[in-house]
Amino acid sequence: MAISGPQWVKEGTVVALDAVFKTAAEPELCEIVLFSTDVTIDDDTVYAGLTVIAASGGEAKDLTKATWDGATTADPIVQRYNGATGMVWNITGALTVYGWAICGKVSGKIYCAENWGVNTVANGNTITVQPLDVKFDIPE
Repeated sequence: MAISGPQWVKEGTVVALDAVFKTAAEPELCEIVLFSTDVTIDDDTVYAGLTVIAASGGEAKDLTKATWDGATTADPIVQRYNGATGMVWNITGALTVYGWAICGKVSGKIYCAENWGVNTVANGNTITVQPLDVKFDIPE
């Protein structure tokens, strides 16, 4: 399966598939985090490999289920979070940010992540992830 946009990682894909096809319980609640490590996002990326920002306005934000749009049915399949505004952080101190990740709030497992490259953000600026899309391309 070709992937565009953020990179899905193995552990999150396993959790998602088990939740859909195997488990009666709903998937856990998720959050989006910003990270300050220059890490290559691949199938084996794990939460412990990221330095998650927990201060200066870059703290994790909850992703509420009701704010996800319904997934499209055309290729690529896309699910968008908060389509009108995306996610916005108001920075209250200087930060170095490389990217973002969607993680399980309890498990800490990463579902998908994106590394933008280094961004130095000054006090009073904002960081916006928009659109916050999760995409799968359907192989031909």
